[in-house]
Amino acid sequence: MFDLHIHTNASSDGQHTPREIFEMAKRIGLEAIAFADHNTVASLDEGFRLSGEFGIEFVPAIEINTVFGELDLHLLAYYVEYKNPEFTAWLDEINKEKIEQGFKRFEKLKGLGFVFDIEDVEKLSKGHIPSGATFLKAILSRKENAGDPRLRRYIDGDRSDSPSLNFYLDYLRGGKPAYVALTACGTVNGSKKVKAFGGVPVLAHPSDTPAEAIDALIQEGLAGLEVYSSRHTEEESRYYMEVVKGHQILYTAGSDFHGKQIKPNVELACIKGNSYKIIENLRQYKKTLKNRA
Repeated sequence: MFDLHIHTNASSDGQHTPREIFEMAKRIGLEAIAFADHNTVASLDEGFRLSGEFGIEFVPAIEINTVFGELDLHLLAYYVEYKNPEFTAWLDEINKEKIEQGFKRFEKLKGLGFVFDIEDVEKLSKGHIPSGATFLKAILSRKENAGDPRLRRYIDGDRSDSPSLNFYLDYLRGGKPAYVALTACGTVNGSKKVKAFGGVPVLAHPSDTPAEAIDALIQEGLAGLEVYSSRHTEEESRYYMEVVKGHQILYTAGSDFHGKQIKPNVELACIKGNSYKIIENLRQYKKTLKNRA
């Protein structure tokens, strides 16, 4: 068994250290794992070091925020040459705009009537770029919001199963009230850049992406889809496997694990379809990129 989509505390909304992830992976008998932190490769060197210590294969990855029209799409990049100076400079550009996006999101949420200050956000983000989880925590930390009926859904209502994710989906994603476009990285260009840096671009949890957008991205060179995800129903996974087969592209499997504090209903490796063939196919794709160069 393995899990190719795990977040450490290098992500703005990740709970566990790389060592804690490896300890959990060892306990449940995982053979391989991938750290795919948001717009950062800060955990990858430690991942390789811990791989030798724990005897668990490590697959280097990153999850990059991209934009396609008004869609905020997440692009997984496997086996990317993450120490390449041009690659790290590109990430710096993305994160610079992510910081600006955070301030604009704060202003929009304030404009919607939520009572909190930027200092609340900065305190809770602990040096990271604020995520949906950060904004929700900052809002809930203020007693002035205690009677706001909009927040009950995330405390004990219909959105309390995964409050941080659901707050992001309800307020921050494309088309929602506090949406702020991220223009630093288009999905098509991002996919091409990932391949230029020796990586394999895979669309994360495609169930939040319209079918016509997925088809367009595949035509533009997207390498694969994350077919098996904690965010997919079995029916959705079957559908995306048919898409993969029809287009003859890759598929992957990952839990999108962040830790219980962020996604309480997502366990490490809580996904089906995790055949080792997936990793072999990712490696083979990377080899074809080298052959083309």
